[in-house]
Amino acid sequence: MTQDTWHMEYLDQFAQITLNFRENIVNFWGPYLPSVKFFSGLASLLLFTGIVYIVVRINYVGVQIKSYKDFFLGGAIDKKRTVKIWKQIQENLKKGDSAHRKLAVIEGDKVLDDILKLSGYAGDSLGDRLKQINPSQMSNIQDIWTAHKTRNRIVHEPGFDLGQSEAERVIGIYGRAFKELGLIDEE
Repeated sequence: MTQDTWHMEYLDQFAQITLNFRENIVNFWGPYLPSVKFFSGLASLLLFTGIVYIVVRINYVGVQIKSYKDFFLGGAIDKKRTVKIWKQIQENLKKGDSAHRKLAVIEGDKVLDDILKLSGYAGDSLGDRLKQINPSQMSNIQDIWTAHKTRNRIVHEPGFDLGQSEAERVIGIYGRAFKELGLIDEE
């Protein structure tokens, strides 16, 4: 027997085993195939609907459109928008409860991060962007670092308690930064 004949016999046996296996599967599962197809399609539809729902709920598409719009249109820092958000931050601070104080600090940090992004500072986080700023660019940079560290404690330490005076001090730091950047007129 030559080597080519041996390969052909081997391939024939393999093909026969594969066809027998396929035939056994089809014979066994054949009656159930329409039901399996139906439920698979239904499951796929439900999962796809869930994905669409989640994407819409987290506003991922809207955020992406806004970031592309900002990139292509220059992403000018909107003073009016910043003043509006600043007033919301102050309102949250005035509410006095711990959750609103924490929210105010987180929002202040986020606004500063957005401003620095739009100003062209690169980096994956606000910390990365703050490292690029020196005191001649922003006079209270060390205070901003302290405020950002407070924000990180709020986010990463579940039991962190932020007192009213500490929250007011941190928000004051963000306020000075926004004022220095010309985004708000008052502190």
